[in-house]
Amino acid sequence: MKTKPQQLIHAYKNAPWRVQLQMIGGFSLIVVLVALVAGMYLNVTARAATIGREIQGMESTILELQRDNADLENQLGMLTSIRTMQERAEDLGFQPINPAEVIYITAPGYAGRQAVSLAPPPGPVVASASHLPAEYTQSLFDWLLEVTQNSMPAQSRGWLDGIGVQPAAAKSTGDSP
Repeated sequence: MKTKPQQLIHAYKNAPWRVQLQMIGGFSLIVVLVALVAGMYLNVTARAATIGREIQGMESTILELQRDNADLENQLGMLTSIRTMQERAEDLGFQPINPAEVIYITAPGYAGRQAVSLAPPPGPVVASASHLPAEYTQSLFDWLLEVTQNSMPAQSRGWLDGIGVQPAAAKSTGDSP
């Protein structure tokens, strides 16, 4: 009969086929992880290549449109040149005018072009005097003194006279303590 420790060792010892299955499982897991990382890498690379091709297509479209714009500007320059405009005017029956033959007509009520001034008119700048409540003009020290004075009984306020501090009510009315 086997002893107890030997039985425990035998019970927990893996069979050779279990060891093989564990090795196959571990190897399969590594292969799956490598395939997953490779797939993700290929996906990112394919997206980058696709976007790169789209950018190249857009750049060629931009260059083509710039060439078209330059061609249209060239055509406009040729059509609005002095020689072409004179030929078109003569074809339409217009003739060059002699400056001595010009007649100017005045239109009643028309004052002509007015000068545009975007700047304010010259003069002294008047700052609007805003009235701020006393709460916004009072310093922290003044507020602390006022709170202290209001919380003290009237007979113990005498020490404030020695440092030249007036109660808040006396400041606003102009009375002295």
